[in-house]
Amino acid sequence: MQFRERRRVIQVIRTTYDPEVKRGRSEVLGKIDKAAPAVTDKLNKACTPEELAEIASYLANRQNLLRNEAVRAGAETLPAQMRAAAEYFRTHRDEEAKDFAVDIRAAWDELKSALRKAGFAKGKALKKAAQKSAEKAAVAETPAVESVPVEEPAAKAVVEKTVTGKATAAKKAAPAKKPATTKKAPTARKAAVPKRTETAAVALMASNPEVAPEPVVTVPPVVADVKSDAAQ
Repeated sequence: MQFRERRRVIQVIRTTYDPEVKRGRSEVLGKIDKAAPAVTDKLNKACTPEELAEIASYLANRQNLLRNEAVRAGAETLPAQMRAAAEYFRTHRDEEAKDFAVDIRAAWDELKSALRKAGFAKGKALKKAAQKSAEKAAVAETPAVESVPVEEPAAKAVVEKTVTGKATAAKKAAPAKKPATTKKAPTARKAAVPKRTETAAVALMASNPEVAPEPVVTVPPVVADVKSDAAQ
């Protein structure tokens, strides 16, 4: 079953499968008033016992939820109400204020007992409140510091130191190596070809008699005719 809450009522809906259309059909069986949630006669006649048990379980869970929300709201707004009551008793001392004071004293004793059983004694509560206020002040005064990475050698992690003391590691890529340059092998020097001289030719003929000797031409030195020039 389904329960759909409207502004003032709760609709009780039954969903059945219709093979003709091959999907579920919703049927509203009745309504429940939110101000006075109870099962009406129309619902008793239209619902099966299993459906009536489901309706009762839904209403009980809803009532507990609403009560818990109201209790929490009362605890949340109680400090403001107590301060307003203190202001009231500063200016009122009549019989009506006396009746209020009696009820407040009784409720205050019950509240103190509940606080002690919950572990919120006076000393502990004040100590926790002081610690919270000190922590908030410290957080407000502490300036935000950006994380500074610490450089490490290659193949090691880079650690970032943060304000909270935690550290996160990130891998640092190793620097790229320069390609190795190959040295050129020194080129072999050409053997010097000896010049052919007269001495080399003679040595060649002596070592190989079959080679015909080349004629050696001797050029006489040119002598200037000193006398003829002087005579002229």
